[in-house]
Amino acid sequence: MLIDIVLGYAEGKGGLEDVLTTVVNGLVSKGHRIRVLQTHAPKFESWADTIPEIYYYGQEGKVEEETVSSMQTGYTNFLKSAELPDVIIATHAPILSYICRTAIARFKPDTPVVSWLHGPPAYFGGGQFLKYSDAHFAISSSIGRTIKDIAEEQPIYLINNPIDIKQNKIIRPNVLKVIFIGRLSNREKRLDLLLRALVNVQGEWSLTCIGDGPDKNMLYNLADELHINKKITWLGWKESPWDEIDEASVLVLPSDVEGFGLVLVEALSRGVAVISTDCDGPMDIVKDGINGWIVPKGDFNKIKDILNAIQSGIIKLPDEQQCVNSVLEYEAERVLDKMNDILNELKTDGFILNEKVVNESQIDDIITCKFITDDIYPELVEKLSGERAFKLYDMKIDVINYSYTRAIVRFSYQKDSHDSIEEVRVKIVNENGTWQVKRIF
Repeated sequence: MLIDIVLGYAEGKGGLEDVLTTVVNGLVSKGHRIRVLQTHAPKFESWADTIPEIYYYGQEGKVEEETVSSMQTGYTNFLKSAELPDVIIATHAPILSYICRTAIARFKPDTPVVSWLHGPPAYFGGGQFLKYSDAHFAISSSIGRTIKDIAEEQPIYLINNPIDIKQNKIIRPNVLKVIFIGRLSNREKRLDLLLRALVNVQGEWSLTCIGDGPDKNMLYNLADELHINKKITWLGWKESPWDEIDEASVLVLPSDVEGFGLVLVEALSRGVAVISTDCDGPMDIVKDGINGWIVPKGDFNKIKDILNAIQSGIIKLPDEQQCVNSVLEYEAERVLDKMNDILNELKTDGFILNEKVVNESQIDDIITCKFITDDIYPELVEKLSGERAFKLYDMKIDVINYSYTRAIVRFSYQKDSHDSIEEVRVKIVNENGTWQVKRIF
């Protein structure tokens, strides 16, 4: 089958990119043809070489200049001259569900669209856009529950991020050696919490930090202020970070936001115990007291207490093989088999598509309303205003009944500030990526 994996932009290094490479090549090995589409070429171009087919559909000169409209137009234009996919996987953020649905609907409206978020919907915003998909891949139980609150009638499948479990175990040293692997972006990863926790850890210890990101200088400076930098080895970004580690006692992931927590599975598969905050994905992976420990988000004192308990022998690190066994369900081949079975099911004629995404419900999604209103505003003004013009801020969407590329929208408007509020129902059709007025009731 032909599958499009459509995302906004991946720069070419990180957990998302690793997962995409594994999934794409795994599905190709099972006989599928996979096209990965993103707006622009990755910053780190070598990643593109790991993907058999990758295309760029952006319409603007820079990644940050792309809009919902330009991305929808870009994917629509790609589909005009390409073989149409059997299934589309709208990847990374909720808005991709909307972009993919409205693009494919013009050509092949019965094509299943599956969302595949790589973080909690609230982190990206626009969670309502998930309703434009027919089914959902959830990378954690927590994200699955959140999706169900938004799209309660659509099927949700738990698809863990896959990893290679066949790894050599890492040696446990006699002295406490702490590991952090991740992007140095403190908003999500909160490495500052680990640094503050280490200040009051008793006995001899060291920290190896592997990663790069926008907050690296701030974190270096914080370590200096805390007088612990001499115990830290900053290795920067590494293509294969685990090749840099010969010994480790525990890996710490102090994140506030973590859709899955791939590095936790990577550590456990090598027999390394973990400490993680209770943020979404890690709650599926870490069994408190069995393969590691869970601490509340933002609580560096709890991290400190666990590290001191390890130092003093009050608690023991879990058995290495016990750590490995705890993540066998994430082994790549198992995950890919499950994903393959679901994709084959979606392609069958028996799958019921989500034909009415929104049914006579209030719409508070600013992007959707603005997108539709901008497209049809000039024509509505011409047909409704008569001799007196009214302005955009005088008109708003009250109710929308949406089905693929067609919708009935109820607007309320005032021609001027002295007029009473009037209502109008409009039948609109999405043609070539643009909503057009077909009938005014």
